[in-house]
Amino acid sequence: MTALSHDVSLRLGAAKVAVGAWDQLSITHDMLAPTSPWTVTLWRPSTAPPWPETDLWPLTVVDAPAEVVVDGAVQVRGFIARTEVSGARAGSPLTITGRDQAAQAQVSDADPSLSLRGVTLSDALARLFGPLGINITIGLRADDARTALAGMRPGAHPSSGRRARRAHRVDHFRVRPGEKVWQLAETLCRRHGFLLYTAPSADGVGLVIDRPAYDSEVVYEFTRTGARDGSWEGNILSGSRAVDVSQVPTSVTVFGHSAIAASQDARLRVTLENDGLAHPRVATSTPARHRYLRDDRARTRAVCEQRARRELANAMASFDVYTAQVQGFGQRGRLYAVNSMARVRDDLTGTTGDWLVTQVQMQRSRQGGHAATVRMIPKGSLVISPDPDA
Repeated sequence: MTALSHDVSLRLGAAKVAVGAWDQLSITHDMLAPTSPWTVTLWRPSTAPPWPETDLWPLTVVDAPAEVVVDGAVQVRGFIARTEVSGARAGSPLTITGRDQAAQAQVSDADPSLSLRGVTLSDALARLFGPLGINITIGLRADDARTALAGMRPGAHPSSGRRARRAHRVDHFRVRPGEKVWQLAETLCRRHGFLLYTAPSADGVGLVIDRPAYDSEVVYEFTRTGARDGSWEGNILSGSRAVDVSQVPTSVTVFGHSAIAASQDARLRVTLENDGLAHPRVATSTPARHRYLRDDRARTRAVCEQRARRELANAMASFDVYTAQVQGFGQRGRLYAVNSMARVRDDLTGTTGDWLVTQVQMQRSRQGGHAATVRMIPKGSLVISPDPDA
């Protein structure tokens, strides 16, 4: 198999000084766990001057701006979160870790004085993220996000024609002290039937508000088929399919707005069984794993039911997972991007069909070259639907 290589650059500081030589690189995109973390390791022999004496040292302070670019396409635009320098007889590595600009929202509390009731979903997100001072695009289309991450020209790839309905009005929603900006933003989007994740946009970062792209065109193929001589053919270097119930409840019970001891609790206590466990790789008799939740924003039985469905959907997103490792960071001139559809045929694990890409990890090392690990879930397995009153 021919080795694949890519032009990868790390741009540091306001001047975007390019660093193109390092020993290891890792970039992760995950539509279910945002902020796109990346790690770069640079190495100096023990005979070289110490890192503090190099021109690179002043550019690697934490909170300094940084970008990671692959084949001219910005993959992550954000800040350095952590640096570590160490030394041994073999040499001195400098490890730099960063995240995208939206990472601030995961650690920053939302302003409890914000009023979100009655505004549109896009306006609510703008108010939540506004105090953070992030150069952010609210409502970046999923098609545009995939195009940007894949390194394609705008309009070079067919659009799915799907547009998120971000004009929904927010109702019965208060910001409580201590709640994180991202936590609230994600809750709002899920209540209205949308996923929320990030992608580079313009000179900042974009919030993608959309649904799983099950109806989009299949753009990647992962194959491993048996040859007559007993060997395996295809682009899959290694592939695995994991069915894991360790964190999957068999039922979810949701208590609504009223106090648990109140007499009207019978109306606002809803239990749903997990029908998704009726799966060929799950035993017919399953040990009970109950989950109980309290949601003060659930004021009706219908909303309690939807809250339980959302909890089950979140758990089932990691229930049946196929992971493939392949050479290179993409196929046919298109880098791998989350929320894209892929076709899988892996005869060794018995995996076939169309799968949704939920995570892409790009890795480069001197020993292993350029390789990608792509995490996928079966088409239709992640269900996102709005609350009845959203």
